[in-house]
Amino acid sequence: MPTKVYFYDESDWIDSLQAAGRFEGDDDVLTVPISGGVEQLLRELKRLVAEKRRFNRAVFQTHGSPGTIYFGDDPINKTVWKGSFAGFNFERLFPGTSRIYFDGCNVAEGGAGTDFLLNAGYIFLAAGGGDVIGWKNLGFGVPGLLPGIGGHTIHLGGGSNLKRIRFYKGGTPNWPGSHVS
Repeated sequence: MPTKVYFYDESDWIDSLQAAGRFEGDDDVLTVPISGGVEQLLRELKRLVAEKRRFNRAVFQTHGSPGTIYFGDDPINKTVWKGSFAGFNFERLFPGTSRIYFDGCNVAEGGAGTDFLLNAGYIFLAAGGGDVIGWKNLGFGVPGLLPGIGGHTIHLGGGSNLKRIRFYKGGTPNWPGSHVS
């Protein structure tokens, strides 16, 4: 049974091209294409909870902007996390220490990015704790190499351009253990 889940924006040709075969043959990854925006993502997450699926890693591969990811034209920001995703027990998907990674350009940038990551952590990591991580900078596309590089963009600067918020078991942010700048 997979312990990792990979959500990607199937409505975007770049994300779809990069996702094609990304985890092919990897029995440890459940791939979930999303082409119907926020409503489909909610349905898929509810289905996974109903099936009692459990994961310790998740990747959301979408386009991003400061404090927001997109599935199609549907934005997900702190308000959407708090309004549309709260109350569905999505923390059951991640019962132990887990890592949630948002692979979207500059989703974690500035205060809006911190708010985004905090609210995603409250939704998914309330049970077992762990890390929410996102990029603080824009990436650079690599035409012709999309499937081969492991991401639809390359982010320069490495870890200094990643923002990480660590959560204790129970869902409280661990500020000394976080990397927020």
